[in-house]
Amino acid sequence: MKKLLSSFLIASAFVAMASSASAADLERTRELVWTDATSTFSARYGDGTTGQTFLENFTFNVGGAGTAVSSALVSIALDGLSRVGISSFTLSGNGQTYTGTQLSSGDLQTFSLRTNGLTSGLYTLSVAGTVLGSAGGSFAGNISVAPVPEASTTAMMIGGLGLVGFAAYRRRRKAGDDGAQMTSAQMMPA
Repeated sequence: MKKLLSSFLIASAFVAMASSASAADLERTRELVWTDATSTFSARYGDGTTGQTFLENFTFNVGGAGTAVSSALVSIALDGLSRVGISSFTLSGNGQTYTGTQLSSGDLQTFSLRTNGLTSGLYTLSVAGTVLGSAGGSFAGNISVAPVPEASTTAMMIGGLGLVGFAAYRRRRKAGDDGAQMTSAQMMPA
């Protein structure tokens, strides 16, 4: 029994070490602060962080169904002093994960992430990577969240624009007919 218990404790210690080895060296979770439907996010790593991995999580709530998200992420390397290598840019929540697209790499890393139809709930925007600069590194981005209009609302808007266009057409045509009548009246001898 004693051997079984000590074997269990040793195995538990190895599992704990293995799971901590896969975690990021630097990991933070923060809630986004919104100005209207837009928020900014960023992280900075200073001296002594070179070679460490990071995972930055930014959380927010979506209030209504059918919400669209658009986000961009940028990291600019300053010689070898300030540089991060971003390995993933994702949005997750309600059992879904959306992956950002890397648009450029090297000294200027840019990512874009867009999706429609988010449902109500808690979402996490995550940025993962490695600090590569001798004096650390940084990244920054923005995110916009907006409700997507329902199909009936869009159809009503298009119909309204059509009516406004038709009214303008009729008004212009009537003005043209009145002008033509005045021209013929002016040409007739009295």
